[in-house]
Amino acid sequence: MRDHDPTMPENDPPSARWAMLAIVSAGFIAMTINWFDISTGFPAIGKEFDKAIPDVAFLISVFVAAYGILHIPGGLLATKWGLRRTLALGLAIEAAGALLSATSTSFAQLVLWRAVAGVGASIFAAVGIAAVSIWFRDHQHALALGISSAAFSVGTALGLYTFADITDATTWRTSVVIGGILCLAVAGISALFFRVPKGAGPLAGAHLTRAGLQQALFNKDIWLYGLAFFGAYGSYLGASQLISGYGDDRHIPGGQVGAAAFLIGVAGVPGSIAAGWLADRYLSPRILFAAGAVLEAVALACVPLSGPNTFWIPAFAIGFMFNFVFAVWQTVPGGMRGLAPENIGTAIGLMLTISAAGGFVLPWAFGLIVDGPGYGAAWTFLAVVSAATVAFCLPARSAARTPRPSRKPGTGRSTPFLRESTTPATDELGA
Repeated sequence: MRDHDPTMPENDPPSARWAMLAIVSAGFIAMTINWFDISTGFPAIGKEFDKAIPDVAFLISVFVAAYGILHIPGGLLATKWGLRRTLALGLAIEAAGALLSATSTSFAQLVLWRAVAGVGASIFAAVGIAAVSIWFRDHQHALALGISSAAFSVGTALGLYTFADITDATTWRTSVVIGGILCLAVAGISALFFRVPKGAGPLAGAHLTRAGLQQALFNKDIWLYGLAFFGAYGSYLGASQLISGYGDDRHIPGGQVGAAAFLIGVAGVPGSIAAGWLADRYLSPRILFAAGAVLEAVALACVPLSGPNTFWIPAFAIGFMFNFVFAVWQTVPGGMRGLAPENIGTAIGLMLTISAAGGFVLPWAFGLIVDGPGYGAAWTFLAVVSAATVAFCLPARSAARTPRPSRKPGTGRSTPFLRESTTPATDELGA
C-alpha cells in the first residue's frame, strides 16, 4: 500500500470536486447552446441567403469539421498552459464566433464564423472532459462524466427548443447573440474560479514531451474507440438538427415536432446519468458502449416508421442512447493505465477528432440522400453506419473501472495515478 499522494483531489475539501464539476458542466451547457441554436434559424437563413436545405445543413458540417480539427491541439494547449486557461479560451473563442455570426452579410461569412465557433468548442470539449476526469479519476469517474454529459444534453435541448422560441420572438441573429453572451459569461467564470487539485503541478501547465505524445496519440485502443463512435456520433449530430425539418416535411403536427426537438436533447440527461451509474458499478465500458450504440441505431431506423402521434418516441430514444454511449465512451482515456493525467486531454482530443469526422460526413451525406432516394433511405443510412462502426471497439481492451483506493489508518486515500504515470522531463519538446 502506498503512502498518501499529495497531488490528488483527496487533499481538497469534498465539495471542491463537485464545484469544479459544476463549472465545467456550465461550460458544456454554454458550448452546446451555441452549437445548436443556429439550427433554429435555418428556415430564415435559407430564405435570407437563398439557400436550399442541403446548403443550410452545411452549417452543421462546417462547425463539426472545425470542432474535430482542433481537439488534439486543444489537448496540447491544456498540457502546456494548464486546464483553467484553456477551458476559458475555448469558450471565449466560441462566443466570438457566435457573436460574429450575427454580423454576417453573406452566407460565406456565416460559414466562416460558424467555423470559428467550432474551433472554440473543439478546444473546450476535450479539455472539459479531462478537467472532470482529473477530479474524479479515482472515484465516481463514470458518474461525474455522466453528469457533464447530461449538461451537454441540457445545452442541446435549450439550443434546439428554448432558443427556437427566442428565434421566433426575435430573429435568428438576436438568438445567436444571446447564446454568445451567455458563452462569454461562462468563459469568465471558468477563468476566475476553476482550478486543478492542490499540488497537481503538471495539470496547471507542463512541458510537452515525446513520451507524453506517445502515450496519447499512438495508443491502439484510443484509435479503435474513436473509430467505433464514428457512426453513433455523426448520426446524432445530424438527427438532432435535422429531425425538425423532416417532421415539417411529413406535415407532422407542430407539437409533435417541437416535442421531438426537445426530447432528442433532454433525453440525454437520464441517459448520461444511467450510463455513469452502471459503468461505475456493474458492467464494463465496452459492453455498455456497444449495446448503447446498437440501440441508438435501432432508434434511428424507427424514425421514418413513426406516426403523427409517435414521432417523439424515436427522438427520445436517439437522445437517450447517444448520451448513454457518450458518457461511457468518455471514461476510456481516464481508465487507461500508464496515461498521465496531463495527457488525458490530448488522448480524448484524438478520440473526438476521429469520431467528429462522422459529424462532418454523415449530416452532409444525409442531405444528399434526401435529395435522391429520400428521407426514408437517409434515416436507414444513419442507422446502418451507427451499428456497423461499433465493431471497431471489439478488438480493443475494455477501459478498466478504477477500484476505490484503500485507506491507511490515519491517512487519506492512496492513489497511484500521478505518481506512476507522470511523464519524464528528460524528453521535452518545448519550454
